[in-house]
Amino acid sequence: MTALDWITAALVIVSMLYLTFVLTVPQWMVSLRKGEGVSLLPEREGQQRPMWVQIAMMMLGLAISIPLFYYLWTPLFDIPETSSQILGIVGLIIYIAGFGFLMWARRTLGRHWGISTSLQAKLHSDHELIQSGPYAFVRHPMYFGAWVMMLGLLLSYPKWVILILFISMVASLSMRARKEEAVLAERFGKQWEKYKDRTKFIIPWLF
Repeated sequence: MTALDWITAALVIVSMLYLTFVLTVPQWMVSLRKGEGVSLLPEREGQQRPMWVQIAMMMLGLAISIPLFYYLWTPLFDIPETSSQILGIVGLIIYIAGFGFLMWARRTLGRHWGISTSLQAKLHSDHELIQSGPYAFVRHPMYFGAWVMMLGLLLSYPKWVILILFISMVASLSMRARKEEAVLAERFGKQWEKYKDRTKFIIPWLF
């Protein structure tokens, strides 16, 4: 491995661990206890599944990803070494830019952040419609940041498993965004419609 490979791997691993186990999982568990979090599994008779079941599902998902990476960590195509290095540098820059944009959005959202799924989205009882920071021009900047991060990862590691994850992320986050918008429209009504009219969906200034 080259120095660039080591730097890229370290940044990707540290940033992913931070996003998952520092920013996301602890706050999601707190929200579940308050009844404001979204369950990873369908609710049963209006009740959320036990916490240990939720955690078990999360661990199962991580376990399934191991053979996925093992068997599909194969190149999309042959790339000359020089071109591979250039792609690696460009990919790393794009990945860092996406991470920075995601963190900007997350910081702007503050206590109003919450996990949603393509099936369910919940708002806090005192939820506010955030319209500052990146939310001033795009309605789902965290998802855009995640897309950019994954694009950078694909350029740095042009493997089949990364391409599959990228396509899956684009599809799943699009569905989640639509679900969130339905809930926001119901809560904020005309305020939401005005905000929607002057902002883009996920990609700033384009879509």
